[in-house]
Amino acid sequence: MDTAEKSYQALGEKRERGDGVVKVTGEARYAVEHQPENAAYGVVIQSTVASGRITRMDTEKARQAPGVLAVYTHLNSLKINKPTAIADGGAAQSTYTPIQDDKIIHNGQNIGLVVAETFEQATWAATLVEVEYETEPALVYPDDPRAARKESSGTNIDLGDAHQAMAQAEVKIKGRYATPREYNMPMEPHACVASWQNEHMTVWEPSQWVMGAQTEIAEWLGIEVDQVRIISPYVGGGFGSKPVPYTHVALACVASRALGRPVKVSLTRPQTFTGLGGRPATIQNLEMGASRDGKILAIIHDGLSDTSLIDTFAEGTNKVTGRLYAVPNVYSRHYVAAINTVTPGWMRAPGENPSAFGLEVAMDEMACALGIDPLEFRLRNWADHDYQLNAPWSTRRLKEAYAAAAEAFGWDQRSMAPRSMREGRELIGWGMATATYPVSRSPAEAKLIFHRDGSLVVQSAGADIGTGTYTILAQTAAEVLQIPSR
Repeated sequence: MDTAEKSYQALGEKRERGDGVVKVTGEARYAVEHQPENAAYGVVIQSTVASGRITRMDTEKARQAPGVLAVYTHLNSLKINKPTAIADGGAAQSTYTPIQDDKIIHNGQNIGLVVAETFEQATWAATLVEVEYETEPALVYPDDPRAARKESSGTNIDLGDAHQAMAQAEVKIKGRYATPREYNMPMEPHACVASWQNEHMTVWEPSQWVMGAQTEIAEWLGIEVDQVRIISPYVGGGFGSKPVPYTHVALACVASRALGRPVKVSLTRPQTFTGLGGRPATIQNLEMGASRDGKILAIIHDGLSDTSLIDTFAEGTNKVTGRLYAVPNVYSRHYVAAINTVTPGWMRAPGENPSAFGLEVAMDEMACALGIDPLEFRLRNWADHDYQLNAPWSTRRLKEAYAAAAEAFGWDQRSMAPRSMREGRELIGWGMATATYPVSRSPAEAKLIFHRDGSLVVQSAGADIGTGTYTILAQTAAEVLQIPSR
């Protein structure tokens, strides 16, 4: 069909985003903005120490405060079952269950929930809870020698004989590359509405993985998955922090079931730093050996990231080490160190981000040591296949991207000498780097419902996190059925 005849705005055609108007006009209603009848408000209480146990917790003043319906702590614990971790086939990023005991494993740990008629009443009452602790020395940094280390064996790389090749290399560089812990701070807070009715739990929750949320909540409550419904109308930013519900959601769910009414819970900005985990801190040691003509002969690379005392989350610093360039000899290991922290989580390209950072800085340092332009150095080590998997690329247009970027940026005008480019008194740096991210696929399904008025509804458990899912699903259906996509 001629493009001009495609009046139904199908795939590849310009059209307004399905969620565009409601978002820019403020009409979009996000999860916590849902207002069920007779809703109560919950405010989370967090620990103020990193390690130890609670020796005294006085909630009487809070219970007597105006509007307070309940104060839940380990002293009157509501049962929350331990969920199954993703690594074990479940959907939980962390297996920590709040208010089940008096143990403190990280600062800002969720240790209680105050529920009241209004948010303001719950907030005030939460300040009235008195907590005393018996503290223990905390493990704060991943390179603390006291921290238990574990090899993340699934990320091991053994290509050729890296140590022998390194010994024979004419030019060698070695560097230590570190990144601090980083936090997801989406505009929409981490907040939910939980409503228990007729032995079913409905949760309005911003979610990047609604099926996972359904699974984890069912496990927390000890009910069947089909007794849980997740409603995620829009996601106001997630950046990897909203694929699973966190423990404030568990508290909201059990409180709703206990009180028999909907409960809203929203983390404050400060609580977001400890109520869930961002990208862990990483430390990398990378040694690279090359010949004088600029061919990389070997890489020896070890990395370390922190994790919590109860869960293993590895931010693999070697995810791209063995495949970004044509390096025949690579030896790499990644380790996790258990410290007093909330279990880390995903943040914007997990693993690939710090991994590329360490490798790309090392590439620039080796290019400088060899006196070769950084772009030319990368081209001399072009990988015509995936060396780590010893498999062909399906497609790879990186050379074309290099060429287009170099032309657009005027790369040939760059001076290679460090600190040699200036504008007036200011130093000007021109740099480049390569990044990669995998394409992962898994089975999916959708349901199409035709209505008598001729309209079509596409239903899918895929969430629109701001990337246009609502729009592309409509356009896909329009393409197949040749009907207007809106």
